[in-house]
Amino acid sequence: MLTTPEGVHHASCCEGTAILDARSGRWVMLDDADASRIWQAVIARGTADGLAREIAAWCGTDEAAIAPAVASTVEKLVARGLLIEASGHEPPTATGNLAQQQTATVPVPERVPILFRALAVVALAVALVVLRLPLRVRVRVVRVVSRLPYATPGDLGVLHAAVLSVRPPWWRGRLACMETSMTVVVAAALLGRRAQWVLGARFLPHAAHAWAEVPGGAVGRDGQDSADRPWMPVLTT
Repeated sequence: MLTTPEGVHHASCCEGTAILDARSGRWVMLDDADASRIWQAVIARGTADGLAREIAAWCGTDEAAIAPAVASTVEKLVARGLLIEASGHEPPTATGNLAQQQTATVPVPERVPILFRALAVVALAVALVVLRLPLRVRVRVVRVVSRLPYATPGDLGVLHAAVLSVRPPWWRGRLACMETSMTVVVAAALLGRRAQWVLGARFLPHAAHAWAEVPGGAVGRDGQDSADRPWMPVLTT
């Protein structure tokens, strides 16, 4: 049986499949329609046996013409450690998702209370330390606060505004979506609340992004977005 190993996350849309290997922190973008369909079929069925026959029947093509492409694609995915052989008889539960309706973007207030600014300074320092860890460890760190109640969308918007307001102009290191979203998550935890840390992707061209989200609202997702190319969540922690 073929399945994804622990730490491999994926999501699919009409443009292809985005795969995030949290063990290495690397993205794999299957922007070829056939490769994406093969991936989705293998994940759903738990095996590549008989897949070429099904595709050939669906496309009205000879199975002999399809089989090499299917075998080659599966072989490459296995070689990269994105698919593994596992014992069992039940098909694996898919960890990915098709493109879904996105959570509304939370408006960011212009004025931020001084308490939230101070909180953001501390959160930024903590986040910069956490982000030096491998991605798989960052995910575990974020999951520590999973028992806390969710922050409200309003609080999330204020926290995001606070984080944006305290970014030091002298800092020479990276302070982009990954750092900002992690800081928002840490700031929420310091308030005794939690927010989801979301890593996503999109195609045409390939791009990856990170943002923070709670039920009912998200921050930091739409800054680089457009209506016809929404971000697709791949890993939600």
